[in-house]
Amino acid sequence: MSFRLNPKSSAYTYRVVIVDADPLLRVALASMITRVDGFTVTHSTGNFQAALEYVRRDQPDLVLIDIVVPWLTGLDVAKQMLSESSDLSVYVMSAHDYGEVVNHILELNITGFISKPVSPGELATILLRHRKNRPPRPSPALEKLRTFIRDKNFKSFNEQARMIASHLLAETNQNLKLLNEKLDIFYHTVVDDKPELEPAGPTDLLPLPDVTLLSVVSMVELILFFILDQAFKRSSLKRNPRLKKVFGHIDRNLGRSLCLMELVDHCFISQGHLSRTFKKNFQVSVMEYIHLKKMALAKAYFLLTERTVAEVADLTGYNERSYFGKVFKKFEKSTIQQFRQLTVRADTQAAMVMSHSHWKLLTYFGGEEPS
Repeated sequence: MSFRLNPKSSAYTYRVVIVDADPLLRVALASMITRVDGFTVTHSTGNFQAALEYVRRDQPDLVLIDIVVPWLTGLDVAKQMLSESSDLSVYVMSAHDYGEVVNHILELNITGFISKPVSPGELATILLRHRKNRPPRPSPALEKLRTFIRDKNFKSFNEQARMIASHLLAETNQNLKLLNEKLDIFYHTVVDDKPELEPAGPTDLLPLPDVTLLSVVSMVELILFFILDQAFKRSSLKRNPRLKKVFGHIDRNLGRSLCLMELVDHCFISQGHLSRTFKKNFQVSVMEYIHLKKMALAKAYFLLTERTVAEVADLTGYNERSYFGKVFKKFEKSTIQQFRQLTVRADTQAAMVMSHSHWKLLTYFGGEEPS
């Protein structure tokens, strides 16, 4: 199986921030906007300072902002937004005549003017014109991931994976359907569909509807690990096809103890060559890479099952629970207990029923479905 983007879905969704003091109007505008294919409202606020923070943090595509003539407060904020984000499109709204503010609008290079009361037809026309004339902006979080791939720096990716997962959720306003589309497209652009590696990419890596987690960001972090791992391996294989056997052996044996000499003996490759190749293509040692893979699998067990720490340690090839805990803390920068508290399940253990989709998702990270 491999990622497939639904051809009927929009290849890109423009993110919109609504800024207006009238809460009823904000609701109405949000309803109008979401009816237009390819647009979603990520934030709606009556607070100018909050809107400015949203733009700084989440880098939306469009802002619809009331200018509050005659004081021009909205234009002041729009000016600040545009000074900090050159790719941003700002549409100002006002019940006043366009002629009263035209000079200010032209001076600030405002994208467009929307007169109040706003009609659904007029707004739809404006949005569709915008979609036609303004190419979509790349996701800042996904662009960051591309730099890790380009720089062959798997280590830096792992250090920043959780932060990037959080930014992705913020970019999509925690809209999992939109996030799934983003990751589908990203997967296709960084991972070839040629069957050099197993397992191939799954069709749906995002948390399925019955995965009841309070910490979605942890699951997104795991999914990013899966995608980047595939991308790094495929990139390495283009330079050194002999690594196929190494990667395959690691993936098939995450559930038991692995050492460098076993890889050398099994894959008929010199220790020096293997070590140099990993450092060059991943910026981590072979054993660091194996531990990172095992930690991803351990987190998947913690997120998707009710396994005990001792059971997860055994399932990931660590004979001693204390050593497993030390390795986890070294690579995850938190204790196992802290991680489990952060990602506590929304359901109780007594009510927990492991579904097929849970196990399907777990197997993508190297887990084993119970017999």
